[in-house]
Amino acid sequence: MTLLGAGAVLGSVGTHAAAHASSAAPTTDHYESERRLSSELPAGDAAGPYGGSYSPPNELDETALDAVTIPPPPNSGPVEVEMTVVETEIAVGRDNTVAAWTYNGSAPGPIIRATEGELIRIRFVNATGHDHNLHFHGRHSPIHDGWEPVPPGGEVIYEIEAGPAGVHPYHCHTMPIDLHISKGLYGTLIVDPPGGRSDAHEVVLALTGWDVNDDGRNELYTWNGVAGFFEKFPIKIPAGEPVRTYVLNLMEYEPVGSFHLHAETFTVFPAGIGSQPAFETDVITLGQMERAMIEFHLSDRGRYMFHPHQHSIAHRGATGWFSAI
Repeated sequence: MTLLGAGAVLGSVGTHAAAHASSAAPTTDHYESERRLSSELPAGDAAGPYGGSYSPPNELDETALDAVTIPPPPNSGPVEVEMTVVETEIAVGRDNTVAAWTYNGSAPGPIIRATEGELIRIRFVNATGHDHNLHFHGRHSPIHDGWEPVPPGGEVIYEIEAGPAGVHPYHCHTMPIDLHISKGLYGTLIVDPPGGRSDAHEVVLALTGWDVNDDGRNELYTWNGVAGFFEKFPIKIPAGEPVRTYVLNLMEYEPVGSFHLHAETFTVFPAGIGSQPAFETDVITLGQMERAMIEFHLSDRGRYMFHPHQHSIAHRGATGWFSAI
């Protein structure tokens, strides 16, 4: 599966792989016009109503979040990762820049992908003036669980056996943990089953919050780190083809988040674990660091909104679109 950017069409499967109120009945021509309008608007300023602090910085283009949205292809064999904690300023909204703590310069950090049972070897470097570390969810030896602080300038090797097959967060586990997570030290680990998964267009969507004024509360919310990004740049996919989305709640300072998809339902694999979905729905609720793998088809061309069903979170930056074309 290949995704050519949030504003572009996801590549072929397996290749790596308003309404208007009216008292009169709408005509067929009206529906066709609305369908064309919904599906064919270009990405960018025409994508939908957005603005102010909850919109993405003007300098970002449709490819800006590809590295944290498009999973790398499945692979076999050991996985080698270089992970460095760096402090950097990140523009998380049009009017908001934060002093972030990051893995490899981005928040979320890089997507790591491995096959169940294979070794993941991480060379971890702390290039900041604070203690940090790297803790993975999932199953692995406690010797490499990553809760011990790594001092400024320190370096350590983590070796974990990937598993179980599913989607797992990673994050800093240094005290005070809430501060380290809220400043951006988190990311996604995808573990594939040994036989692989069925072909689908794949996307990672990580719900995050930003405390922009250091008061211990979130003022801005994002999918994959930037407010309003997928409202301005819809995720485009071919209509009718399978979509697999890895959804994670990486917010700190909020007890619960959720994911809601408009106009369609999806099947849910809690934590991405298991060969069969547990249920079908259009809303999933996720506590802190909970996650799910969801699968769906968007049969009709058009725009399909997604957002948390905590609307105070949704309208502060965490609304986006899939555009089936």
